[in-house]
Amino acid sequence: MFPTTRGAPPSTNRSASLARAAGEYAAVAALVAAMTLVLWLLRDRLTLANASLLYLLATLVAAVRWRTGPSVLAAVLSFFSFNYFLVRPYYTLAVEDPRELLDLLVFLAAALIAGRLAAYARTQAEAAGLNARQQEVLYRLTSALNPLTDAAAIRAELRRAVADDLGAQEVHFLPNRPPADPDPGLAIVFVLLQAGETIYGTLRAAFPHPPSTSQHRLLTACVGQAALALQRVDLTEQAQRSRALAEADRLKTALLRAVSHDLRTPITIIKTSAANLRDPDLAGRLAPAEQRDMAQAIETQADTLDRLVGNLLDMSRLQAGAVVLNQEWNSLEEIAGEVAARVYQSQKAERIRLEFPDDLPLLRCDYGLLLQALSNIVENALRHEPPGRRVIIRGRTEAEAVLLEVVNHGPTIPPEERERIMEPFYQSRDGRALIGSVGLGLAIAHGIVEVHGGSLSVADTPGGGATFVIRLPQKERAP
Repeated sequence: MFPTTRGAPPSTNRSASLARAAGEYAAVAALVAAMTLVLWLLRDRLTLANASLLYLLATLVAAVRWRTGPSVLAAVLSFFSFNYFLVRPYYTLAVEDPRELLDLLVFLAAALIAGRLAAYARTQAEAAGLNARQQEVLYRLTSALNPLTDAAAIRAELRRAVADDLGAQEVHFLPNRPPADPDPGLAIVFVLLQAGETIYGTLRAAFPHPPSTSQHRLLTACVGQAALALQRVDLTEQAQRSRALAEADRLKTALLRAVSHDLRTPITIIKTSAANLRDPDLAGRLAPAEQRDMAQAIETQADTLDRLVGNLLDMSRLQAGAVVLNQEWNSLEEIAGEVAARVYQSQKAERIRLEFPDDLPLLRCDYGLLLQALSNIVENALRHEPPGRRVIIRGRTEAEAVLLEVVNHGPTIPPEERERIMEPFYQSRDGRALIGSVGLGLAIAHGIVEVHGGSLSVADTPGGGATFVIRLPQKERAP
């Protein structure tokens, strides 16, 4: 990920640098001249030690303000000005007292060393400040990129950072078309948005001046963070596609299994019974009771087939989000009573016991869908209810919610299966769900309850069994 710069000609940049350096050296010369003038006016009142300290101060000022080169010039100019104007004999570089020559040489060495150290300290302080600012820019950019899950939003955040924090006047992403006629005075920088072996495009940034080496590094680091964010989004999308494909493959396999077993079984029974009734020789040997049994078998298996196909269609509607609720104020006790009546009609026995308080509030819900969900749960519970026992449908309230509990006294569902039994086509390990079902009843009930904004969970029944709990939110009170 190497940035490429295109901008103003090198000769223009060198001219600007030379002009800036000439201005700094002229300022140093003016500073030393002013200091010399002051010391020359006060040379009868100040000692040589005083003069050397003031010249040393001028050297330090030059080092802190303009770094090493100007500080060296300040030290040399101070040395000769000191000797020429303040050391006897005046206005000559000769030294009357040899000891004063030693003082001058020591002053020159001290001025050079002090200037160098001051310039180095300033450089280090500027580097530390620059590094802190760059770290702050990277931190802000990374914090802004972390929650983003859209490639366009990531590029927009990178564009903002490069423009606001790095001072770019124009920011574009190739292969999108940049301006046809860019300003010739701008320095153009190109950086690849690359993470690993994947390239997500090229950033084109235009700066008013050619960026320094540290700006190049910061720009590259910012682009690298954006490329990693783009890679994260790309990998997330790939993982979601992989999960969707895996789920589709699992559902396809389960559907094929259901078609090959649970749907073919009633079809086989219907076809065999119909063929026997249609055969004149065989039908003549069958007793009327046997013929009625065959006709009953055809009707029963047709109902089973209709129920299985209906479940498949209902599951597809739920997964496609095509379910539209027709919500009205309904009594959950009335819904449970209709379920119990249907069970009594089909089994000719009282297999359901209702337990509802008198003050259970009405609830806004889709009567038909909730009736179907409760019927599926009760059907599953009855399949495993011991003979002579009754499934209990209980209603109660709890903290802004109304609960329907279907209590079964059969085998307990292991904790690791309580979530999985709500999945489409899931078959329990002991094969219980294979009896008359393709594993869609609880999945459909779970989907209907979720469409109502509620939840379906499983708990243990005291003494053995499973209790299915439908929790429906009570968003408003009945009028």
